Amino acid sequence: MEAIEKFKSKRKVVRTASTKLVNQITLLLESYDIKKEKDRKKLSEYLLNVEDKLKELKTLNKEIEELITDKAVFEADIETSFEYEEKLNDLKFQIKSKIDNFKIEQQPVTAPPVNIPANNAETKRPATSISLPKLRIRTFSGDASTFLEFINSFSNAIDSNESFKKCRKIHIFEVIFIRRSL
Repeated sequence: MEAIEKFKSKRKVVRTASTKLVNQITLLLESYDIKKEKDRKKLSEYLLNVEDKLKELKTLNKEIEELITDKAVFEADIETSFEYEEKLNDLKFQIKSKIDNFKIEQQPVTAPPVNIPANNAETKRPATSISLPKLRIRTFSGDASTFLEFINSFSNAIDSNESFKKCRKIHIFEVIFIRRSL
């Protein structure tokens, strides 16, 4: 058996498996319920499978394309390969879209927009809203005797947390300390 025939046989198996996967995903997408964890997990599994199939098909297609010498066969092969890849890419996009929709629904509430005064003249700019994580920090009441307790809890939860950027730390501090104490 020639090398090209081996690659084509293997690709045929991968394409058949891909078609079955496409059918399974299509059925799940038709009855998909974002609230069901089982459906979300299944979608995540399917996403990994689609990515694997795409990678495998691209590798096999590349090997086969290098061995094809006839121009007409080459063009037909590329067209068919493109159709399979397009189907899988489309499903990959649909799956990611469903997963992203769930993540958007789970995001925490964003901070309210703020008007920032500049040079004693109040200007209204569109405020950027940043989604803040849920943190357990007591708000500063304005009482000087509780300030040390407040600043220690802020330091432990926010300031020492390296995953926050400096500008985000300042914004969180402003929201918790300045706005609430006014």
